[in-house]
Amino acid sequence: MSKIRQYEELGFRAWPAAQVTHLGDWAVQLTPYYPSKRGNSVNLLNPSDDADLAQRVEACEALFTEQGKQPVFRLTPLAPPALADYLSARGYTTAGGSSVMACDLRDNAFLKVPQPRLPLRLVHFREGQEIGYSRISGDFHNRPEPQIEGLAQVLSSIQPQKYVIAGFSGAEPAATLLCVSENGYTGLLDLCIGETFRRRGFAKALVLNEMAQALSRGDHRFWLQVETANHAARALYQGLGFSTVYDYIYYCR
Repeated sequence: MSKIRQYEELGFRAWPAAQVTHLGDWAVQLTPYYPSKRGNSVNLLNPSDDADLAQRVEACEALFTEQGKQPVFRLTPLAPPALADYLSARGYTTAGGSSVMACDLRDNAFLKVPQPRLPLRLVHFREGQEIGYSRISGDFHNRPEPQIEGLAQVLSSIQPQKYVIAGFSGAEPAATLLCVSENGYTGLLDLCIGETFRRRGFAKALVLNEMAQALSRGDHRFWLQVETANHAARALYQGLGFSTVYDYIYYCR
């Protein structure tokens, strides 16, 4: 459980919420300016912290209602075992899950041989330039302007060392990539390939490049989160030496 708690805390710092309210070992994360479930969910950090479930769920719900949001609970193996059944009885349903996957960079066979030339030109967005990345990402995902600006706020609030990157094919944006490095661990928080550039091996090339960069700066672990239903991405990461550390699932109402 301590390993799971470590990755959870890395994830909280790598993708920070605007507001965090602690109810015991329940962390209620809310981000008014960006709608991701990652930054707008109740995160449980101690399986034994299960006292007064009804009252605490109601308190969490009230915090979401104050923000005009529907409550979301994110259940990892650190969640109290009784909570899933209680939420289901209260009318919540599962709304997708993900896995945290990781690999040891020091033992990765791909990093023991010379890397092929990267097929994209990389542009790094420095502090204060996050809106440039956000606009490219927004184009890929058809986000409205408030969400584009909101993502830039999320990126600017990241405190550990971050690498905010876009990949270009000629003059055209082809990919976005966000990595965060802290205490020997590099996390891949965002990776998107533009629709017209998919199935060319760009995702694999970008991830390998960032793994090599992480190793070169002294990091020893590389981690990421991938949706359970994204079979292609899971196969890619497994092929690169990643294995699942733990799974989590969202409950929404």
